[in-house]
Amino acid sequence: MSSKKEQSDTLKRKTAAMPQFDSKCRVCYKKYGKNFLFHHKKYHASEKVYKDFPNTYLYNLYVLPIVKDDPNRFRLLCGAHHNLVEKLKRFKSDKFERLVEIVRESE
Repeated sequence: MSSKKEQSDTLKRKTAAMPQFDSKCRVCYKKYGKNFLFHHKKYHASEKVYKDFPNTYLYNLYVLPIVKDDPNRFRLLCGAHHNLVEKLKRFKSDKFERLVEIVRESE
């Protein structure tokens, strides 16, 4: 569990990066708030991932400077859409395409 100081520090660092992302979720356009995440479009081979850190605070200390330096590698997403993107990435491309086709047919 992170302390209030760590939470406040993380919020300040995230907020500093927000203008580069119009301060809203790329999917639903919800304005930045609690539970927003920076989604990697692509990881570099040498980069650490979230599971390499014991807590979110230390991960944010690591990743937020990368976001600020190279924002084109990231998308800002609300928690719900970030979770959905991560689940959809698990589908193999043929199944993913069929799923998208069904969604488009379902109005």
